[in-house]
Amino acid sequence: MREYLLIGGAGFIGSFLTEALNPKNVTVFDNFSMISHTDSTIRKRMSSNSNFVVGDVCSREDVDLLFANGMPRVIVHLAAETGTGRSLSNCTLNARVNALGLANLLDAMSELQEFPERIILTSTRAVYGEGPYYRPDSHEIIYPSQRTRESLEKENFEFEGLVPIAMRADAHFPKPVNIYGSTKLTQENMLTAWAGAYGVSTTIFRLQNVYGPEQSLSNPYTGILIHFIKQLIGGHQVEIYENGGITRDYVHVEDVARLLASGARSTGNGVYDCGSGKRVELWSVAKMLCEAHGADNPSNSAAFRFGDVRNACADISATQSDFGWIPRIALEDGILDLYCRTKAKFNR
Repeated sequence: MREYLLIGGAGFIGSFLTEALNPKNVTVFDNFSMISHTDSTIRKRMSSNSNFVVGDVCSREDVDLLFANGMPRVIVHLAAETGTGRSLSNCTLNARVNALGLANLLDAMSELQEFPERIILTSTRAVYGEGPYYRPDSHEIIYPSQRTRESLEKENFEFEGLVPIAMRADAHFPKPVNIYGSTKLTQENMLTAWAGAYGVSTTIFRLQNVYGPEQSLSNPYTGILIHFIKQLIGGHQVEIYENGGITRDYVHVEDVARLLASGARSTGNGVYDCGSGKRVELWSVAKMLCEAHGADNPSNSAAFRFGDVRNACADISATQSDFGWIPRIALEDGILDLYCRTKAKFNR
């Protein structure tokens, strides 16, 4: 067992984090699910200098065998079942991977009475749900409830009279509106309670929309930007749901990996937000991709996906202050690079 153990470390974020921590210092534990890993990415991961252990965090036997090789100094827990829409129709899968998977890990350490110095958990902005808003006239902070299917069908997409506020862990409370966000919040609560009892330092990072090269092209839940690129390559016009106006915060995977590596090397406890700190309309991001492809501008549609939120953006001031971290990759540069690399993969 090496200094850093990455649970689910062969995936999109984990592969960049391995490089940021130095592969010689990393053990990777992953089940190599084919929805997240293609044959080529598996071969690439396995040929690196990392020490790979193939196993499933949902299998207590696999986890026990993993710790038979020793206890690392730091564990980074990346393994998760993702997909907002998918989570609503497959609650069991989300609960099994996100809650039971972490429980297996914690129980194995409790039984051994051997513990790492610290655990890093990658969580998600989905724990906030619709997030905080304020009324301009009174400055009262409001936490809207989940938008109903009936209101969405009537194209009532916005929260009239309210202005969205950037999400910040130490100032705003979570209120998830889908199963994925609910199980990730369960992860956070489980880890915090367990780590407090055993004196293990923890840092939780709530990630906004992470994008970049090496995202799986075969995973339907890999991210909206890959979906847009696939539409363009297929000769289709990019379609933006909810009549446009959806906002998100996009952060490049290399910037995320730098932050996670900093967290793994630090001390102390806390919950932090990871994003660019900039609220961007989805339509404008799609327009960048259309321009790169030489295609028409995106079209707006009244279609919607139940369980999605209207607005999302991180307040990263605490993250910057405590970790000395600043996102380096501009969205325009990252989007163009993602488009070129993804198109090249399709043309092979």
